[in-house]
This record gives sequence, structure tokens and C-alpha cells, in this order.
Amino acid sequence: MEKVLFFCCCLAALGTTALLLLWSLPLSPFTHPGITANEAVIIFFPVMLMRWLALAAALILIVIAWGRRLNMAMRWIVGLSIVVLALHFVLGVINTGVMNAWMSIDHTKTRATNAVYAAIYFGLPTLLLLLTAPLMLSAARFLR
Repeated sequence: MEKVLFFCCCLAALGTTALLLLWSLPLSPFTHPGITANEAVIIFFPVMLMRWLALAAALILIVIAWGRRLNMAMRWIVGLSIVVLALHFVLGVINTGVMNAWMSIDHTKTRATNAVYAAIYFGLPTLLLLLTAPLMLSAARFLR
């Protein structure tokens, strides 16, 4: 059941990332010069929140699976979960800051800086997914 929930969380994170990418296509660097962001971009935040919550649920499932595999006491699993969620929160704040820098209206930004911001914005959660999937697969293989 944990594996199914984990992969549902991964699919939700990938789906919301794809939706955010689709919504971002009219912006620079995907189109040049691209439209300027306005207050309608606020819709990105709830979808981004759903993506980071799905990633958080996936991380908690990994911590639980590895805690069982290593025969850790429950207090250590809870402590490790808090540490992982704190690091995850920091990554989410960084991602929000990068999104703010990318969407901000600044006339000195170039297409290259927008490309860097967009790569970080979409790459950070995707990298997190790519790192968590092998961890879950290796933990699940030993839990059978």
C-alpha cells in the first residue's frame, strides 16, 4: 500500500509540474520576448503548494520505509521525518523565491537569466523526485 501511495504522490508531483510548465509557456524564456507576469500568476501558488505537499508525502513514506528496513525506533523515525520535512521546507522556500525572481517584472533581466530561473524552478522538484524514486524502490525491495 505504501508503494502505491508513494507512486501516486510522484504522479501528482509530476502532473502538477507539467501543468505549471504548460501555464508557463507564454512566459520568457519559452517564448521571446514573452508576456510579462501579472496578478493572474497567483494561480501558480496553489498548484505549486500541491506539488510540494505531494513531494512531502513521498518523502515521509520513504523515511518510514527506510526506518522499518533499518529497524529504527519510532522516535528516531519521527525525528528523521521532522528533519527531512524541514529540509524539504527550505527547498520549497528556495523554489518560491526562484519563482518570484523569474516572474518579477525587471527590465534588466535577459532571456538567459529567465532560462536559468525556469530551469531551477522546474529542475529542483524534478531532481527531488528522481532522487526519491530509487530510495523508495530499494527500500521496498527489501521489505517484501
